[in-house]
Amino acid sequence: MKWFFIIHLCLVAAIYGCRDDKSPVMIQEFIPGTYIRFSSHEFGKEYDTLAIALLNITANEYTITRRWRYEKTDSTPNYQLITTAGIYYPEDKVLEDMESGDLLTFDPKQSCLFIGTLKYQKL
Repeated sequence: MKWFFIIHLCLVAAIYGCRDDKSPVMIQEFIPGTYIRFSSHEFGKEYDTLAIALLNITANEYTITRRWRYEKTDSTPNYQLITTAGIYYPEDKVLEDMESGDLLTFDPKQSCLFIGTLKYQKL
């Protein structure tokens, strides 16, 4: 009886672990918003903000506006503003930046997005 309970518990855990909580609709509802990232090191500080807005719902098209500021420790800050378009692919659950080719992945549970290893927190 004890083995039956252990096997049953492992089976339930395996089935629960295989389910897909991140439905495309849930991620698409999460995407629009503002995301921030900050880094600091011996040469300066970097402030990075992404604003993502829905452009065309039928084409899964979004606008991505990036505001970036880099403050070197020994000079004036550098600023950059880039506005691009992105296409969301529900089957892969990624938003592709059409200009740079970067893939943006979203994690609604942690309220963040990733561009490669860079992590942005949603406001």
